[in-house]
Amino acid sequence: MKVKKLLFSLSMLLLSFVLIACGNSADNKSSSQETKRIAIQVIVKPEGKEASTKTVTVDKGTTAMEVLKKTHKVEEKDGFITAIDGNKQDEERKLYWMFKVNDEVASKGANKIKVKKDDKIEFYQEIYK
Repeated sequence: MKVKKLLFSLSMLLLSFVLIACGNSADNKSSSQETKRIAIQVIVKPEGKEASTKTVTVDKGTTAMEVLKKTHKVEEKDGFITAIDGNKQDEERKLYWMFKVNDEVASKGANKIKVKKDDKIEFYQEIYK
């Protein structure tokens, strides 16, 4: 009788360990999926108009251009932004779309810069001198 109780107790203990291990494995999968998604703030400021700000969640490794296209209607030519939501550049005035990442002027095109968690990307129109 004591052997049966001992075997039963050991079986229950082993089963508990298996269930705990499976539960932790599921938790690890969901947290690793969460780290693949990142929040980005997108600001669009056409010349003479109110800025619009949107926060969007994207996959890690997404480019600034992909983020912009997810939040706004974009026209581009050869990788350069020519219009956002119908607000076009004006080549005669030398008014172009520019952008900053975390308040620093971007050193590459929007299709080359990969966003990072909590980045703030600001697209704005400015006269290029």
